[in-house]
Amino acid sequence: PDDPDMYVTPSAGFDMRMPFVASYGSLQGVLTPVFQVIAAPSEQRDDDNANEDAITLNFDTTSLFLNDRFSGFDRREGGVRANAGVTYTLLGESGAFLRASLGESFHIAGENSFTAGSGLDGTSSDLVGAVAMQLNEFATLGYQARVEEDLSRINVQEATLGLTFDQFSGFLSYADVAEAADYGRPEDAQQVWADGTYHIDEVWSLFGGLRYDLEEERFMERSIGVAFECDCMRAELRYSISRDDAFDNNDGGGDEHRIDLGIELRTIGGISGGFSL
Repeated sequence: PDDPDMYVTPSAGFDMRMPFVASYGSLQGVLTPVFQVIAAPSEQRDDDNANEDAITLNFDTTSLFLNDRFSGFDRREGGVRANAGVTYTLLGESGAFLRASLGESFHIAGENSFTAGSGLDGTSSDLVGAVAMQLNEFATLGYQARVEEDLSRINVQEATLGLTFDQFSGFLSYADVAEAADYGRPEDAQQVWADGTYHIDEVWSLFGGLRYDLEEERFMERSIGVAFECDCMRAELRYSISRDDAFDNNDGGGDEHRIDLGIELRTIGGISGGFSL
């Protein structure tokens, strides 16, 4: 095209999956090896252009087999690469399950679009893996990680516990993420966060959440609210306290206090707004 800022990136690929099914009494297991080859022209990157919505790259098992692993439209993944992995699922009659996956990506030819910290910047990527398990109808566990190919370092790991009871549902998560300045993470980060909802009746509920920075030993966000939800609409009133780094004085004086109201009509749309206190 005449406009240097506009371009297309055609791609072609080959995807092969072969599931193997086995029964173990009341249990059923499915093992699925996956192999891909994807080819595209090298990315026509102009470093003078801003990268606004593709900087939040997160390479894990959910993006391993995507045609383009950038999260936005500012960047395009080019070159020839091969992706290989395996998934395993074990199912029980009561609804309990165990799912595990492991894989890696290999850059074969062309320009590699990724830089240090992505896990994809070399000829072979970091290893990515995940495990999800539902013990019963009340509890789920999940863990995912991205590690160096030689297993010398864990670059990203996240664990989540989810709980569901009659009137309460919620989850607790922990993340440990290595720094990657090119992808918006200037420092290592360790955080825990939780969300919970208590259903008062069929339409009214109370909810709340928090996020805590273990490196800086302070809350990043806390919120509490009330919601009304029926077949035709949902309304939510929330009060939140969040960290504002621009005015942080290390004693909580930089926190922003907000009240937000959102209304969503099922067939029309939604509107939301709020103000700082």
